Amino acid sequence: MAPITSDILSKLKAAFPEIVILTPASPEYEKSMERYFRSAEHQAGAVIYPRNVDDVADILRFSTNHKIDLAVCGVGHNGKGNSIENGLVIDLRKMTSVSVNPIKKTITTQGAAMWSDIYAEAEKYDLAAVGGVTPSVGVGGFTINGGYSWLNGAHGMGCDNLFEAEVVLADGRVMICSEKENEDLFWAMKGAGSIFGIVTKFVLKAHEQKNLVWKGEMGFKRSQLRGVCDVINKTMGEENNGGKASVLMLSGVLPGTSEVGIILIPWYNGPEDEAKTFFAPLLEMEPIFDTTKMMPFSQSGVEGGGSIGREWRKVIVGGSLMAPLDATWLGTMFEDLENLINTLPDAATSVIGFEFHNPVATMKIGQTETAYPDRGTHGTMFLSPTWTKEENDAVCRKWCEKEDAKMIKEFRKRQGEKQVDNTTRTSSGRYPNYDYLGLSPKEVYGVNYERILSLKKKYDPGNVFKEYVDLFLG
Repeated sequence: MAPITSDILSKLKAAFPEIVILTPASPEYEKSMERYFRSAEHQAGAVIYPRNVDDVADILRFSTNHKIDLAVCGVGHNGKGNSIENGLVIDLRKMTSVSVNPIKKTITTQGAAMWSDIYAEAEKYDLAAVGGVTPSVGVGGFTINGGYSWLNGAHGMGCDNLFEAEVVLADGRVMICSEKENEDLFWAMKGAGSIFGIVTKFVLKAHEQKNLVWKGEMGFKRSQLRGVCDVINKTMGEENNGGKASVLMLSGVLPGTSEVGIILIPWYNGPEDEAKTFFAPLLEMEPIFDTTKMMPFSQSGVEGGGSIGREWRKVIVGGSLMAPLDATWLGTMFEDLENLINTLPDAATSVIGFEFHNPVATMKIGQTETAYPDRGTHGTMFLSPTWTKEENDAVCRKWCEKEDAKMIKEFRKRQGEKQVDNTTRTSSGRYPNYDYLGLSPKEVYGVNYERILSLKKKYDPGNVFKEYVDLFLG
């Protein structure tokens, strides 16, 4: 594959006269290059905006025939794979339709719909989807690479709620895949989809959601970490019957202070009295602030997912964190964050984030039943140093790499303990969407790597879709 030349660009414009194509000379080009993560922004040779599945198929045939390097952009929220230097970006942002079938309880979307739009449409029918905690995330990268959601505890991962997908392969073939059609490709779409093709249509399972939910932010001092961990362990355990409760946690500088503390985001899918009973230990700890209240499901998102926007330089890497939590070990991670901030004030907005959803529903599906490789009795932890000055790039990345090694070492140690179940024991310990350090494909996909590789050779032997993860690097 190769960059776009002026000759190929002329041929591209001639081949698609009715489709919007931007080049570096276009007034809208710079705006089209913006991504949620600045590190994901690369100066493409051209950006093309297909309107439908036929456009996507024709564009892929053209790019493959001319051996053009390409990347695919849905909403642009991912930190990798959605832009490419001097190549062609296929931008799906004209493909955003959403429709709901309340009888079949399904939601059909095009490839670049945002969860905020999906939630709003589903809510008209008292339904919800297993979608992003961050509403501005797109349906695509979320669903086909895993999918952490408030509804994981009740309904499993986002990819587990994919009913059908329309996928365009590198050679332009359009494949419909489901449990009854092209089953091997469907298996791959549930956890490794970004490296196989462009999904132009999703059919998702919808779930009844008539009631309001309870959610908000609470602030705690680091000295209260043990009590916070007790509540998280309760959320991950048998007391969270039906997976109604979830918890997000951030360690960072508390608003209005210079101290690293804890921001907790409890969420409960049920009446306020039930929520307050379940989370009573938090309320009794007298949080520094408490904004919890009842609200519609569609308004219960966390914008930014705990990480600030593109005006900052940042990197993210994530790994799994075993339950029950070890408050002593976790406290050392908070200390490491505080040390970074104290020695590098430019990194004062850095955070360590955590997501905890009860794992029972997710673990009803075996580790090898889908391509998604990280099922188990654990939550997810992500390291997100953020800073402003280019001169601090190396320092912050090195800190992230060091803490990542510490994080995964702790996970592997606890994963090997005698009482750990077989599913958790085979977990990769990695969430594919949280790898912006460039981990090896074998580490990312774990026990499913070999089958994913075999299917890659079948459906994308030319390795056209390699910007998200280059599977052939091994």
